[in-house]
Parts: sequence; structure tokens; C-alpha cells
Amino acid sequence: MLTWVDLLALFSLALGIAWGLRAGLLGAFVGVGVLLYLLLAQLGFSGWPWALGIGLGVGFLGKSLPLPTPSRGLEAFLGGLGGGLLGLFLALILWTGYPWERVGAGTLRYPSLYLPTPVYEGVAQSPFAREAFRIAWNTPWLRKALRLEGEHPK
Repeated sequence: MLTWVDLLALFSLALGIAWGLRAGLLGAFVGVGVLLYLLLAQLGFSGWPWALGIGLGVGFLGKSLPLPTPSRGLEAFLGGLGGGLLGLFLALILWTGYPWERVGAGTLRYPSLYLPTPVYEGVAQSPFAREAFRIAWNTPWLRKALRLEGEHPK
């Protein structure tokens, strides 16, 4: 059964795709911004200030460059792809952004027991959150981009 965490994450994904389809080439630039953030996160430049700066810079660049207008279908496809990348990244942030804790030698508990009960239940009962956290934790470049290293309550 889907929880409120899943509904927020899936809504973010759907909204990203819909916005990208509507925005066209600007949505494609947003997708490039997400990829640029993932690349820069590997070099240690991660976190919301970097994401905000990259997003504003790529958005400004996308609005100011005099690009030729592609066909409406190609523009919608590229925008949908970029918006989908943004929506997927936001969904991953919503599924993996809750505190975790170490409970033994190399064992992690996600979500942490220190969360308030409604939040803990929403994340713990989610069919996607634990699997998304496992994938993010086991993928080094994604772990750096989502800043999961060293950010736990105890």
C-alpha cells in the first residue's frame, strides 16, 4: 500500500515530467542541470547551495541562448526527458532523505527509530523507500549526490 511518502515522491515525478513536456527546451536544460549536479557531486560539490546555483545558472543559460526551435514533438520529448530526470531525482530525495542509523558492524537501519511515529510509519511502510535507500547507499556516486555519507543521528 502506498504511504504519504510515496504519494509525495510519485507526485514529484509526475509533476517533473508534466512540467518538462510543457516547458520544452527549458525542461531539457533542467535535465542537463541535474546531470551536471550529479557530476559535480562526485568532486565534492554537493548540497542545496550547489544545486540552487547550478539550477539558476542552467535556467538562465537556457532562457538566454538563441537556440533554433526544433519540432514540437522533439521539443516535448527533450523537455519530458529533462523534467523526468528532475522528477526522479526529487523522488529519490524524498525516499532517501530521512535519517538512518548504524545498529551494528556494517548494518544500517532505515528509517531511524528516532523519527516521530507518523513519519517513521510512513517511511517504514513504504514499498519504495527502503529499496530506494538500499540502491542509493550501494551506488557510490548516488550516495555522494544525495549526501548520505556521515549524515545519521547517532
